[in-house]
Amino acid sequence: MDLAQTVRDLRKSKKMSQASLADLAGTKQATISGIENGTANVELATLRSVCAALDAEIVIIPRRVIGSVRDVVQQHLHRDHQQVPEPVKSVRDELFIPDANDDGDDDDRGPNA
Repeated sequence: MDLAQTVRDLRKSKKMSQASLADLAGTKQATISGIENGTANVELATLRSVCAALDAEIVIIPRRVIGSVRDVVQQHLHRDHQQVPEPVKSVRDELFIPDANDDGDDDDRGPNA
């Protein structure tokens, strides 16, 4: 997942300006702008503060499931908050337990690699 886009999407979903996010995170608006534009080289502590202000976590995700995780995040950010939510599923179960479509091949290079 693209960090810049994720931070921007989270901030906008909370209807926050860059300045208000910076204030909550204890940093400068220019830092938030740099993160969202992908030009900032921020310290991990700053990134943690920004994530805390967005009520988010930094998570390392295996590349083989990144598409599924991105889809779940986008569905959450863009859902109609007036709808009745679906039952919460375990992220572990959703992402790591094989389903009928799983071919059992954990090699991301494809079946003929």
